[in-house]
Amino acid sequence: MGEIRVETRDAIRVLTICNERIRNAFDEAMSVALLDAFDQAEADARIRVVIVTGAGDLAFSSGHDLNELASGAHARSTVGEAPFVRPLTMRKPVIAAINGHCWAAGFMLALSCDLRVASENAVFGSPGARLGILPEGGQLYRLPQLIAPARALEMMMTAEPMSAAQAARFDLVSRLVPPGRALDEAIELAQVIAQRSPAVVQAVKSGVNLGLRDGTCTAERYEADMARTLHQGADAREGIAAFLEKRAPRFADVAPLVPSDHSGA
Repeated sequence: MGEIRVETRDAIRVLTICNERIRNAFDEAMSVALLDAFDQAEADARIRVVIVTGAGDLAFSSGHDLNELASGAHARSTVGEAPFVRPLTMRKPVIAAINGHCWAAGFMLALSCDLRVASENAVFGSPGARLGILPEGGQLYRLPQLIAPARALEMMMTAEPMSAAQAARFDLVSRLVPPGRALDEAIELAQVIAQRSPAVVQAVKSGVNLGLRDGTCTAERYEADMARTLHQGADAREGIAAFLEKRAPRFADVAPLVPSDHSGA
């Protein structure tokens, strides 16, 4: 039986999808556990960055357990696709450490993360057209935000896989590393982000996603309002003082600035 393993490394929360027997596919219990793990990380003021990865070196996640799909159990799910789009509505940054096959619901999850680090053996797939199932979990709008729309259309219409090299060339992933190194690289990236102002990091994520969803004018207003708020905040005082004193800043753990919910992805 699969599980979501939760580990805390200082200010970083690592969530590992564990179901190697079927390439880290999700059953209903795992989906519920993933959503709960995201919610707990979001609520914990000590956590500044979240990483999600797969157990082993073969798969990030192959998606939903096909036995549940075939039986109709997935259609009766209590959480649906909410766990796989939850990173989009979180205030804290979420990094996908993609260590192998990233397929279907696993692909949805990776797309919803803010940054993607992939190993060279990773393979990305949106198999909906092959299975007669619409690509869900934000694929219809999120994928064309991340890569050229024509490439997104081709991927979803053909249901053909995308290699890690192609994903890097199309900027779907920001870092490509040797097999077995995805999580280590993601942790190194997360450690850098965790040292920065939590308030600014959260505001950057919110502003970028707002611009992608609602357009430039809305993002401009958000940027102007948030800049005034942050300029008067404790992180700005500490950051400037640290620069003048030639030391590393010591930013306090703070509650996120903007509302978080499970709505819209």
